[in-house]
Amino acid sequence: MQYSTIFLSAMAATGSLAAPAPQSVQGDNSINVILQNQAIELGSGTSFVEGDRQEKSPTGSSGPFKTVELSLGPDVEQQDLRCQILDCNNEPIVVVRGENVDTTFADGNGGPWTLQDGAQIVDTIVCDPDFKKGDAPEEELDLVIRVTLSDGNLATQTAFVEGGLVAEEQDPVGSSGPFDRVTLRIGADVNQDLRCQIVDDNGNAIELARGENEAFTFADGGKGEWTFLEPTSSVVDKIICDPAF
Repeated sequence: MQYSTIFLSAMAATGSLAAPAPQSVQGDNSINVILQNQAIELGSGTSFVEGDRQEKSPTGSSGPFKTVELSLGPDVEQQDLRCQILDCNNEPIVVVRGENVDTTFADGNGGPWTLQDGAQIVDTIVCDPDFKKGDAPEEELDLVIRVTLSDGNLATQTAFVEGGLVAEEQDPVGSSGPFDRVTLRIGADVNQDLRCQIVDDNGNAIELARGENEAFTFADGGKGEWTFLEPTSSVVDKIICDPAF
């Protein structure tokens, strides 16, 4: 099996590529969760031990990540062990592999799982021997509204909970920057014309650009990130999403 340099770097960070112990003393009972975002060459590898439920923060970075993979050594007793990743609101992140859609993921030599809603910050990884396979609820509406701020390395994601029906204001989660780019992700059941705005610590709206578009508000449109135009980098004090924009 071939692995990317991101994967290898992530695994090296956990010590999983260190010289193995003599096989006569210890087998390979490693449990590793690998998070990756190839687009920005970001990876994280977090190791677990078999037995009880464990919760850990991703090693080295919280993302945003696009894929997750569980790698089990051949001597792990519970080969159907499943894990779960949680967002910054402590909600399970839905992942997809082939026709499987779930909020927990297994190894099964099937390769990585893709985060259903695109790149996301991962706050917590949970591995639990009691997790069972079960599809994510399909009847729930997709009301995701998520603003990602980044400087190319540091990233923070802020979720909005009103479904875009009313004006909503949030502080950036975790950090106020400075940042130089922003992305809006809205779910299929949210008004696709919804726009948001970011405001600096002086209360001024930050001007943004995407392609030929320049504006003080930004939309999703499935076209990716907006870059800061004026100023080109700034602390972000508030994020406002408003159906009136």
